[in-house]
Amino acid sequence: MSITTRFVNAVTYIRKQPWYYSWGGALVIAILLFVGGKALLRSAPSSATSDQTSHVKIASVASLAAQSTGPLPVTGVVTSLNHASISAQSSGEVVALQHKIGDYVSAGTIIGSLENSSQRAAVLQAQGAYNAAQATFTNTSGTGAANSGISAAQAGQAVVNAQTSVNTSLQNLFAALDDAVHTKADPLFSQPRTNPVLQLTVNDNQLVITLQNERQQLDFALNDVSALSRKTTRTNTGTDIAQATTDAQLVVAFLNNLVDALNKSLPSQSITSTDISAYQSAIGSARTSVNAAISGLAGAKSSYDAAVSAAASALNTAQGGTQGNISVAQANVEQAQGVLAAARASLEKTIIRSPISGTIVSLPISQGDYVSNSQYLAEISNPSALEVDVYVTPEDSKTLAVGSGALIAGAVQGTVVSIAPALDPTTGKILVKVGIIGSPSALTDGETVTVSLSRATAAQTKKVSTVSNSSIMIPIVAAKITPSGPIVFSVSASSTLTQIPITLGTILGDKVIVLSGLTPDMVIVEDARGLSNGQQVIVDSH
Repeated sequence: MSITTRFVNAVTYIRKQPWYYSWGGALVIAILLFVGGKALLRSAPSSATSDQTSHVKIASVASLAAQSTGPLPVTGVVTSLNHASISAQSSGEVVALQHKIGDYVSAGTIIGSLENSSQRAAVLQAQGAYNAAQATFTNTSGTGAANSGISAAQAGQAVVNAQTSVNTSLQNLFAALDDAVHTKADPLFSQPRTNPVLQLTVNDNQLVITLQNERQQLDFALNDVSALSRKTTRTNTGTDIAQATTDAQLVVAFLNNLVDALNKSLPSQSITSTDISAYQSAIGSARTSVNAAISGLAGAKSSYDAAVSAAASALNTAQGGTQGNISVAQANVEQAQGVLAAARASLEKTIIRSPISGTIVSLPISQGDYVSNSQYLAEISNPSALEVDVYVTPEDSKTLAVGSGALIAGAVQGTVVSIAPALDPTTGKILVKVGIIGSPSALTDGETVTVSLSRATAAQTKKVSTVSNSSIMIPIVAAKITPSGPIVFSVSASSTLTQIPITLGTILGDKVIVLSGLTPDMVIVEDARGLSNGQQVIVDSH
């Protein structure tokens, strides 16, 4: 008798019994269901094991690394902008205005700029340090040609010449500082070197107190620069230049505050409006001279670093260093790149850009005005303007730059108009605003779209990340985190997965740098998600 027949007979029998047998009958039915179900499962045919075998794709590490230098894919939210107000991101004198009220400007267009000679000098200095770090890394990893086309004697003389240029720049800097403080600024103070008291009538007591305190400390800074400028032999040129630059920046801050005080000052019997105008011109000229001297010193430092690097390259035997030396050199490259990015960001804060395409409807500043941080500068109006807000990791933000291109929703052209200088407290990421260059008709306010951001430093990232076998970039999905550490998979001759331990470095978008464990000729699984070591797989062709 079959299980089904016995089950039907049992149910029929229970229905004929009195109600007090129902609980026992229910228990009997449950037992029959359990036993019958197990029997049916045992008798059911098993599915083909081939349907449960995972399909994977494989590729060489070199090909995956080559695919890792493209644009940064992110998602963003389209926002509507009826108008955009522009505020200053730093203090300084307006030295240029390329547009006027009524002009139509595109997203990312430069409207004007503040005095930024010191910021440009910082970028130049950071670029020199980055180039020197790159050269050191190349030499340490044994990829530089011996003597690099220049003799050791020539390289040594170039260092001496660069050192002389540094000495001259320090002397010029002290001359500019001495003239700015003792000749141009001191006439506005009584007893400037002992107990300075500002002689201007200014309705800002805190500014007056700040100026008097700053003037009292400036002679110490000037004495520092004077001593540095008289040195003929230097044990650490970089330290001397850094100290002189720091002292000079104190003078620049003092001159900025003095210009602000002159702009706010009221004429009196001792200092007339004509006198105030003359002082404004003199202090402005002194500040320009000091900034130019700082810029000249930074240029001399960059040339000196390049000469020292060339001398080291001339003596390099191209034999390569130890793995530890290579790692340190690579870390120095990344650190120098970060300093360069910070210097460029500081320079960018002195440039007034339009965040959207539209018409300038307000521009309450003129060339020569001194503006303070967060001061209102301009307003752009465009009822149909749209922009896209995206968030990226701090590491990814270092590969982007204002003015870089973007592709929105796979069809609409855009440009990066701003990169936040700090993390957003709600997301823990960096906000990047993308202006729209093409037609916004395909986009809707509030919708979420895909955005492809062009990496401004993609070439540098590739050079640093793939210059040696110890540092290769692959897609994140190719790596898997296990209790024993990160791994990737290769496929054995018997079509089973074999794990390869790796060491992970920095994550860049959907890519990750592998510091060790891989070589370019290895072939690995492209997507390790859901896979395990020893698993049987089927390799699909591309």
